[in-house]
Amino acid sequence: MKKEELYKNMLKIVPVKPDGQDFRVCLRKELANYQKQISHLDAADRPNDWINILNRLKQLCDGILRAVDNEYKGMRHSAYTSIKNQLDGYISKNNEIEGLAYDQNILHVGEKTSFFRMRKVQIEERDKLGRDGLFHIPLNRKGLVSTQRYSAPGYPCLYLSHRVYGCWEEMGRPDFGTIMVSHFESDLEFNVLDLRIPSKEAWEKDLKRCILFFPLVIATMVQVGNPKDSYKPEYTIPQILTEWVISRNRHKANNMEEIIGIVYTSAQKNSDFDYPDDSWDNYAIPVLQPLANSTFCPRLNEIFSSCV
Repeated sequence: MKKEELYKNMLKIVPVKPDGQDFRVCLRKELANYQKQISHLDAADRPNDWINILNRLKQLCDGILRAVDNEYKGMRHSAYTSIKNQLDGYISKNNEIEGLAYDQNILHVGEKTSFFRMRKVQIEERDKLGRDGLFHIPLNRKGLVSTQRYSAPGYPCLYLSHRVYGCWEEMGRPDFGTIMVSHFESDLEFNVLDLRIPSKEAWEKDLKRCILFFPLVIATMVQVGNPKDSYKPEYTIPQILTEWVISRNRHKANNMEEIIGIVYTSAQKNSDFDYPDDSWDNYAIPVLQPLANSTFCPRLNEIFSSCV
């Protein structure tokens, strides 16, 4: 299989639609399907060190499935460790550190980058909401934070998109009479872990990186099978990745770049409207100073000080 055909097949996998299957069964099937597709790549198109790439790919898929199984068993710490080991690395039998080299999958966001945020509001709230009502949920009201794909209950997270359309789709297409939209600009540069579907250009430029990171894209793009349920297993891997970002920043060495959040492709991605692919790019940025003696995270206030 040529890499161009492989790329088209890869795009057919996500977003993953459960179609009534148990989440674990669905995820296991799609990760196995992906590994099978990769194994059929023509020899002429294979990156260097192909056997090690396939082995590393299997280790990542096994780690993802192990994390989900541990979550189901109520062993959240073990679930987190399974993903952390894949990103940060672990000591192999050859006494080498094996990790995903996540530093190759970091997106740098510059100053004056434009973002939008959308939230549902009651009619009586509209005239009263200022910037405070359109930023992240206040630290002193964390009890209002419900489970979201990239954020656990009780931990405020700032969700942003480059387009109003992206916000609307991510929120499940709410009635426009029930929403308000705010505009942000970044006043400081920042980095995020890039978990978007790779573009065709990225696929051509760095095939090895795209192949190795795509299982995480699959695991974070499984659509929710039972939207009315309080517990959504489809959020397991995305929430663990957010925890990894939080933990990494609190324990990072001086030579490690700060990663403040995650940019991802919405699991609501569809072809109903002819919008550019980047319309589905969304950002999940957890509060960076949750114990601050203030209503909002001082660090996020510093990064996103402009709002309309």
